[in-house]
Amino acid sequence: MNTPTLLNDIIFKMVFGTEANRPLLRALLNALLALTGPDRIVELEVLNPQLDKDYCTQKDAILDVKARDSEGRLYNIEVQVTERPAYVERALYYLARLFSSQLEKGDAYTEIARTIGISLLDFVMFPDVEDLHSTYRLYDEKHSRALSDVLELHFIELAKFRSDRPRELSTPFERWLHVLKFGGLYESDRVALPSELCEEEGIEMALNVWRSASASRQVREILELREKADHDAATRREHERLQIEHELEQSREQGLQQGLQQGLQQGLQQGLQQGLQQGLQQGLQQGLQQGLEKEHEARVQIARQLRDARMPPEEIRRITGLEPDDLE
Repeated sequence: MNTPTLLNDIIFKMVFGTEANRPLLRALLNALLALTGPDRIVELEVLNPQLDKDYCTQKDAILDVKARDSEGRLYNIEVQVTERPAYVERALYYLARLFSSQLEKGDAYTEIARTIGISLLDFVMFPDVEDLHSTYRLYDEKHSRALSDVLELHFIELAKFRSDRPRELSTPFERWLHVLKFGGLYESDRVALPSELCEEEGIEMALNVWRSASASRQVREILELREKADHDAATRREHERLQIEHELEQSREQGLQQGLQQGLQQGLQQGLQQGLQQGLQQGLQQGLQQGLEKEHEARVQIARQLRDARMPPEEIRRITGLEPDDLE
């Protein structure tokens, strides 16, 4: 097994999501959010420091890091290396859950704290935007004014970050992105860390923790179980795809056969009244039309099943042959 990078969600959780490594999470958040002066995070509490082996291997396990600073602000940080359907809605959902979990019975709404979600993405989410850091808040477009800053969502697209030369990194934000994406350059502790990175708070310690976690037998076991679970899930999806394609082919053949039979029967009946040749021709046409309609209904039903299984639209279209308007 290759050494997992800092963008592996399990490794990220080990390095930044434990009580022992709170200083690393604090340094990372200050850098990603460009917090300075009185806004800078000084104290931080990790709200979900546990890393359960069984949970890590479950399908769609969410290994995010939740934290609260000394000002009461809440943070939810997640790493995602592959594009997923409806990721924006997913990020909003988990941010809203963290936001709504603040108040206990009898608490006033004035006690609601600012809640910030950060998604570190190793894929391009917004291809029409050149910037790699996008920030979203509640905003009135018509009057150009913010409603509130209590909800804030950040998407950081590491796939757009190209710099692998430390001397070109001028900000804490850029230095941390360099380490997150190109940390493999420093896999060996014998590789000298550039002074620009050594001077940035938390980076050298994060690399040391990463190397230690990657070499841990316990972490290796979790990673192997996760890899096995991913292979099993991929095999199940392929089996389901082949089965659906087989059912689609059967439905198509049955639909055409039923349509032809119905057409012949209708044609014979109409032929007795309107002439055999004309009746047969019309019956065949109607039968073919009915067969195609049955086939189309089968394709639509299968497309719904694939959609519910979260298969990407392009793959659904390839399997079912439906047009984009039908998929919509």
